[in-house]
Amino acid sequence: MRFIKPLQIQAYESLKEMILAGQLEHRRIYSETKVSQSLGISRTPMRDAIQRLAQEGYLDVLPSKGFRLHELTERDLLETYQIRCALEGFCVVQLAKDHDQEQARRALDALELLLQAQKQVIETTHSIEEFAGYDQKFHETIVYYLDNTVISDTFDSYHYQMSRQTLISLRREGRLEETLEEHRSILENMERGSVGGSYNAALIHLEKPKGIIHLD
Repeated sequence: MRFIKPLQIQAYESLKEMILAGQLEHRRIYSETKVSQSLGISRTPMRDAIQRLAQEGYLDVLPSKGFRLHELTERDLLETYQIRCALEGFCVVQLAKDHDQEQARRALDALELLLQAQKQVIETTHSIEEFAGYDQKFHETIVYYLDNTVISDTFDSYHYQMSRQTLISLRREGRLEETLEEHRSILENMERGSVGGSYNAALIHLEKPKGIIHLD
């Protein structure tokens, strides 16, 4: 028997997919009614989806007006930096400690392929969006290595803030090349089993957007 998702879940997943795919414009106010109609979903489940996405940091609800993509704040920058340092710092240390084990080697090999893909983007299309996609997969590979649901879910809950900050910072001239070098440093330290080197390289990389992103 075919399973049909509740309308609230359909609305939530559809709207979230639109956000992550870059189909909504920043600073534009969207009508709840018009978005509901475009997706063929009634207003009540759409309203629930908007409220949930607002709670998760994807949207800002504007009473009597509609909603828009969440605008980053200084607090967003600080919180995202702190949570990433805590989670990714721990994960790179574990990978470095396990560097000669089979599961760790598979993760490190996957990271190498992602760096090669980023290098290819720099040498060809120079697409910020494509590079950012590989950037996200690079960090996810590190975090998911532990197979710890709590850590992975916490990391995923900051997906919008992380992706938004990444896109903004990568627009600075030369940042793609710098990011590749920083990723390379993290990977090489983990491959050598250097716990301290891996941790320091990760923190240096994660701190960079704080000095690049300037909010209006």
